[in-house]
Amino acid sequence: MKLNIARGLAIFAVVVAAGLIASIGIQNYAFNKLRVNGEMYRQIVYGKDLVADILPPPLYVVESYMLALEAVQRPEVAGKNIDRIQNVLKPAYEDRRKYWQATALSTDLKEKLLNDVLIKGDTFWKVMQDELAPAILNHDSAVIPTAFEKLATNFHIHETAVNQLVDMANAFLAKAEKDAAEQTSILSAITIASAAVSLCLLLGGLYAFRRRAIVPLSAMRDYMAILAGGDYSKEVPFSHRVDEIGEMARAVTVFRESAQERNKIREHQDAERLAQAQRDAALAASKADEDAGRERIIVSLSRGLDRLSRGDLTVQLNEAFAPDYERLREQFNSSVRTLSGTMRDIATATTTVRTGTSEIATSTDDLARRTEHQAASLEQAASALDQITVTVKNSSERAHEANAMMTVTKESASYSATVVHEAVAAMEKIEASSVHIGEIINVIDEIAFQTNLLALNAGVEAARAGEAGKGFAVVAQEVRDLAGRSAKLAKEIKQLVETSSSQVSTGVALVNRTGEALNSIDQQVLKVTTLIEAIVRSSSEQTTALVEVNAAVNTMDSVTQQNAAMAEETSAACRELGNEALHLNHLLSRFALEGTERTAGSAYSTTTRLALAG
Repeated sequence: MKLNIARGLAIFAVVVAAGLIASIGIQNYAFNKLRVNGEMYRQIVYGKDLVADILPPPLYVVESYMLALEAVQRPEVAGKNIDRIQNVLKPAYEDRRKYWQATALSTDLKEKLLNDVLIKGDTFWKVMQDELAPAILNHDSAVIPTAFEKLATNFHIHETAVNQLVDMANAFLAKAEKDAAEQTSILSAITIASAAVSLCLLLGGLYAFRRRAIVPLSAMRDYMAILAGGDYSKEVPFSHRVDEIGEMARAVTVFRESAQERNKIREHQDAERLAQAQRDAALAASKADEDAGRERIIVSLSRGLDRLSRGDLTVQLNEAFAPDYERLREQFNSSVRTLSGTMRDIATATTTVRTGTSEIATSTDDLARRTEHQAASLEQAASALDQITVTVKNSSERAHEANAMMTVTKESASYSATVVHEAVAAMEKIEASSVHIGEIINVIDEIAFQTNLLALNAGVEAARAGEAGKGFAVVAQEVRDLAGRSAKLAKEIKQLVETSSSQVSTGVALVNRTGEALNSIDQQVLKVTTLIEAIVRSSSEQTTALVEVNAAVNTMDSVTQQNAAMAEETSAACRELGNEALHLNHLLSRFALEGTERTAGSAYSTTTRLALAG
């Protein structure tokens, strides 16, 4: 089915309007989808808040664990540490726990947080509140090691869950940022393509309108001038068309055929003039009136076509024609009214296009400003991440220093344990020597006892000997006294050795207990060293992760700046489309339409109406 001009322009206006509406819709969708505080942005912020809250505290219980460890090893700070754990860290943990339970995280992250990290954290706090804290406050040295070992086990379980959740959050953030960048590029490309298609449709429509309306009207004006000159030999152009131009051409064809028929009649009358002189004379007056009427028709039609060729679409042939030509006047007036209505529709559509492009340009400018604001926010975020990276790096260095100090402490404790073992060995040797000395003293005591018996026997024998044995009796008495003194001294020495042996045994027991204490200290130092090494590794991993996050934020900053540039390009394209619409309005201003005014040709339209009315 072929379209007339009015219907074609209406379809063209609908297509251009649909393209503009689609472009506006895509931009609005892209803005709502990727704007600050939009759905994707909130998901990214929730993920970052989650990482910030679990590394470091309050959701990550490492500070509570370190304070508990210090309270176990240093009783003088136990009260202060337990007070901070119960009155500061535990309430902070509960506050953040409630916050994340009510926050709309992604399903995987929230399930991991609620069903793994928080549950294991609650188990840690239960051991802290019910077992370790009361034992430390009551100075129950029998319960403290068992309770702390249980607390340490639950802390490492909680730490494993936290690290797994951090890995999941980092993966989620990377995916969300990648999806946002891809959707921004796709939607920006679609917006530019839609604007370009709308512009091409507008320019194509203008070109088609010029070929289908302006050029044919100019050709019809030239043909009407030839026809007004009396040349009926050329065929009427565009008579085969089915639109308004075709209707006008067919109306002119009727006029041309009528004029040709009149010429044939005139020639026939000239041929019969000699034979029918009287009849021609009688018909002369009627013929003159008919010719005058035709002449007026031609003049009136020529003036109307001349005004039409100048763009005056308000022209109407109001003076009635002869009955044979009245249909020609009606078709002319109908064609002009149809063309005038079409031009008004084009003017309305052009105004709509100009308004739409202005709104698009305004929206694009707003989008560019907001994108610049977002780029500034990302730059601030990048700066903050740089500071956090420096802070984490400093913490890692302090952890390395602490690790080195604990290594020295471990070596000193090991050396002390070695010295204690040597002292225990020396005390055991002293104890063995004391036992041996006791045995020797027992032998000396027995020798003294035997000597005393011998001296007594010698005294008895000397008494029997009489005067001859007196000297020997004196010697025997001296030997007996000497043996008594030796026995007495041996007993005193034996008592001293037994006392020394008892004290040496006590010393050995004390030294053994000291060795056991040093071994326990060595084991505790080994555990603390292991913990500090884990903290050092965790700090290094955090530093690496922060560097990667910083790089990702810098990439987002670059992408946002590119989006701002693309928004400015889209705004420029919309302004160019508005300028083209203004140019089309300028072209339409050459036509005078009913109910409208034009700057050029208005005087001519008024003068022509007066001339036709006269």
